[in-house]
Amino acid sequence: MKLRKNNPTFKKFTVTMAVLTLSTLAGLSTLNGGQPTTIQAAQTKISASKDTNEQIKPSKDPADEPSLVKGNVKGLWSQGYSGQGMVIAIIDTGIVSHRDFRLSDNSTAKISKSDAEKFISQRGYGKYVSPKIPFAYNYVNNYDTDVMSNDMAGYHGLSTAGYTAANGSKNNKDKKYVLGMAPQAQLLNMKVFGGFSDEFPNDVSRAIYDAVALGANVINMSFGQGVPAQSLTNQEQAAVKYATDHGVFVSIASGNYAHSGSLNTDINAASDSRTTVFDPANSGTVSNPAAAPSGMAVGSENTLLGDKLAMETMSAWGPTPEYFMKPDITAPGNLVASTAPHNGYAIESGTSMASPFIAGSAAIVMQKIMKDQPNLKGSDLVNAVKIALMNSAQPMQDTLFKGHVVSPRVQGAGQVNVTNAGNLKSSVTDAATGTASAALHQIGQSSKFALNVTNHSNTQETYTLNTSNGPWTESRKMDKKYGTGTVYDTRIPGATLTPDQSQITVDPGKTVKVGFTLDLGNQAKQNSIAEGYISLTNSDATQNLSVPYMGYYGDPTDEQVLDKPANQKGSIFGGGYLLDRQNTMLGISDRTSLSGYVNKKGTYGDSQIAWGNLPPKIQNDKVAFSPNGDGSQDAVYPLAYTKQSLANAQIRILNSAGKVVRVVDSETNIDKSFSEIYGAQIDDMTMAVSMRLHPFAFTWDGKLYDQSTGKMKAAPDGQYQYQIVATNYNDGNKKVQTMNLPVRVDNAAPTINHATYKNGKLAVSYNDVGAGFTKMSAMATKVGKKAFGVSLGNDGNNNKGNIKYNFTKAQQKLALKSKKIKLTIWDVAGNKVTKTIKLNKAKVHSLPSNASQIKWKLQTTQLPKLDNHVMNTVTTRFYPSKGISFSGLNDNNITLINANSKVYNANTHTLTIQGKVKNPKDKLIILKSVNKNSKDNKVKIDKSGNFKYTIQVAPVGQRGIGYFLTTPGKKKSTTQSGTLEVITDTVAPSLDLSSSLTGNQTSHNQYSVSTNDDTIHIKGSVNDNVSGVRLTINGNNIYHQQNDAGFTNLTNPGEDPNPYPIHQFDETYQLNNGENIFTISAVDQVGNTVTKVIHVTRN
Repeated sequence: MKLRKNNPTFKKFTVTMAVLTLSTLAGLSTLNGGQPTTIQAAQTKISASKDTNEQIKPSKDPADEPSLVKGNVKGLWSQGYSGQGMVIAIIDTGIVSHRDFRLSDNSTAKISKSDAEKFISQRGYGKYVSPKIPFAYNYVNNYDTDVMSNDMAGYHGLSTAGYTAANGSKNNKDKKYVLGMAPQAQLLNMKVFGGFSDEFPNDVSRAIYDAVALGANVINMSFGQGVPAQSLTNQEQAAVKYATDHGVFVSIASGNYAHSGSLNTDINAASDSRTTVFDPANSGTVSNPAAAPSGMAVGSENTLLGDKLAMETMSAWGPTPEYFMKPDITAPGNLVASTAPHNGYAIESGTSMASPFIAGSAAIVMQKIMKDQPNLKGSDLVNAVKIALMNSAQPMQDTLFKGHVVSPRVQGAGQVNVTNAGNLKSSVTDAATGTASAALHQIGQSSKFALNVTNHSNTQETYTLNTSNGPWTESRKMDKKYGTGTVYDTRIPGATLTPDQSQITVDPGKTVKVGFTLDLGNQAKQNSIAEGYISLTNSDATQNLSVPYMGYYGDPTDEQVLDKPANQKGSIFGGGYLLDRQNTMLGISDRTSLSGYVNKKGTYGDSQIAWGNLPPKIQNDKVAFSPNGDGSQDAVYPLAYTKQSLANAQIRILNSAGKVVRVVDSETNIDKSFSEIYGAQIDDMTMAVSMRLHPFAFTWDGKLYDQSTGKMKAAPDGQYQYQIVATNYNDGNKKVQTMNLPVRVDNAAPTINHATYKNGKLAVSYNDVGAGFTKMSAMATKVGKKAFGVSLGNDGNNNKGNIKYNFTKAQQKLALKSKKIKLTIWDVAGNKVTKTIKLNKAKVHSLPSNASQIKWKLQTTQLPKLDNHVMNTVTTRFYPSKGISFSGLNDNNITLINANSKVYNANTHTLTIQGKVKNPKDKLIILKSVNKNSKDNKVKIDKSGNFKYTIQVAPVGQRGIGYFLTTPGKKKSTTQSGTLEVITDTVAPSLDLSSSLTGNQTSHNQYSVSTNDDTIHIKGSVNDNVSGVRLTINGNNIYHQQNDAGFTNLTNPGEDPNPYPIHQFDETYQLNNGENIFTISAVDQVGNTVTKVIHVTRN
């Protein structure tokens, strides 16, 4: 299966369809014909104009916009709830000033100008904009000026803000305007994207904490990354919980990655769909922080009604890796009108737009509930709003498959009904968890669960239980030609869901518990989903309640979680092979011959060889590298894919006897592999968010630990296995799975035994004692400045051979002008031999052509970049700015600073920023303070363009330092902006060993032990002030703490941000006779290291 390629994309979940040109009112007036065009935004995709014209209908009033009608918003407006006194934080790319961002009555504002200015004064940052937007701040670059959406960051935040709470006026001169869900609510402009490819959890978390402190009622976040499990130690998820615990509702876009089986391959053109190329055990692609338990993850539907109602195909599917139910709800997000730059309007699509629909809706539902139940506070208030929205939602039917329901794994509770939510008298929740969905996790043929029905009104309410909407399971309608399958839900034959009572009456203020028995019968397929909806019908249809349920029947670990290698039948992702650090696929040929093959035109066809066609050609017995430090194939790392997110992944090296001789790396929280939106970029295991600071941690450098010397040394030549060990989040028979990739260590160079050139004829004999060659192998033949590749004529089974090649007349003439011919042969491990033939004067001969032996005419070592292993989904950031360079700091990227950093003084907490500009006449501003125009921010540049500047940075934390470089031009100056993202941690980890090992200290961190035993226990504990500490013993990474808690403790500033306990370890090692040296090291995320060495003498 061949993977398609695509370009890097931003990780915000909006699709900008067209700029609105409106003939009447802006709400939903007619688009001015033609193809829609793209404005600056993330995740862009162009739909056919046919779709636009079908879904965007003329409207006389923005309040009649289909999304508002479909979500039943206006009913609450008519009751007087449109966001007065409510505050919604938009954590996004920033908000541009727009005429529709206004309050009808400024006296309804919850946050006054004086309130905002007091907060700004206390914090030392932020900006008051208007009564509608009382606070704005850029959390990426940490300054007040650039708080708006712009061309660099995109206008994503402007769109989400408008859809949430725009309050346009019909008195606008051009009669154009839009209305958001909560038009009278205030907005907080919290910018967390500043021209980078994704958000930093630290910036997002800071914004969340500030939103809570400012008095926000609702937060909207329309972005995400990865496919995480639920974790209250994850920095973003912990911040979401902090918000909900403090009474702030959090709406989050679930993501635009569709079903995890919808990979973009040569047989499936679109990854953002329900058309799948394989049948995964877990269909989930819900991103972080949407996976947060207390947040509301939002899916996206279209704005059509009746039989045209449908989910947006790109909307992310659940469940989470451990089978919690997400998304929670669905809202109109496809082709909706919102604000655009320059007081304009645009049509937007994606879960990015569905989420602000829920954010605005939650604000007005909360406004109503706060009046009806004033005693509700904190998480109780948030839960009441969330449950009301979910209980009142209406499960959608599948319009592609009539009579079938849309899976709760993609629509959650169903289509939002805002007015019903605000007026519900009762609630129904899972009795075990108190949530408005029932996640049953792993279930057997028969299972039981219960729901609690609580009456919050002062009247008795009666409900009839209806379980006919299920149990369903996932099926695939197969396309026999391509082998793809469209997923849909179908009934499980013979399965039933039976309540223990068919009707209940609930007295005011009381709760009735209803038990259910789920019986899947005898025809349910093992290892499949069982799901559906339970309805509670009231005599008043507006009081009907609904709750989704889902369980996994069987063992989710039965799935082969690590995808098969590309050279094996059944490989789905086309990975499962090793590369060197120069991007060479190992096991095909040497790099030079491979690049000649890939880049050649003519002999192998009229176009370049498709990069994606090569992996199936890998020969396992030819996968080799030479860790000798010559820069050619010195190390290996994998391109490997996982069908499920993993709790842990470990890289081990096994020798030919199957013994583990090295543990290269241990990682936690590895995201599953899935297609990037609208393209074939499939994130491999090393693209996991948890590996963003160390993306090449899976690399084996070919070294092993020598216990007799205490040093790392090159592994002996021979056969090894590169083993990936995957640990599932779920329990089961195959919780831990492995995949072995054969690799040979070969440091022996080939030899050229004989080489002659006479009368235009080249004769060469060669030999190799190592991994040898393949059919693709060629000899580089350089005559003068020209080089061409001559086939070795090797069938791949022999390590020796003879080459006989007749030079063409042109080549002979070239040889006449040259004094020598240089020959180079590489083996598949990257070892090379070079031989030079000195030439005598001769004449040109007419010889038979042997052009078939020519592999390439000009030597090239350039190979295509492997798109699905480029760090563009998780931060490699933008390219460095032009005309400026920094010393010791990464421009527009992350710099890790530890206690030994040359650019940071840990005693004075001073960061030195120095570098050089190309034009000494440039003006440079580096943001020491939040005010861009402050004199403190101006940097002096000398006549040579050099500069040096100092800034205070906390010894532990993360900070984006913004800068502006203005270059004078003939007509006008141009200004570039950038960011130096620094992560500082000057505190070393703690490493304590048991007293039995440290009783005899010979020098600093050096200890000696004498024993008669043949084994020794290396015992102790390790921890750090920041999460993510690693423990290595003898070069083996035996422990790696989860590294997702961030570098700042926002809940308790000044305290360590590490929420994880001390790790105790006890490892047993075999002792050799005589001296044994054990090296134990603790290393934190930024490289602070503590090492202790134990010299053990076995008597």
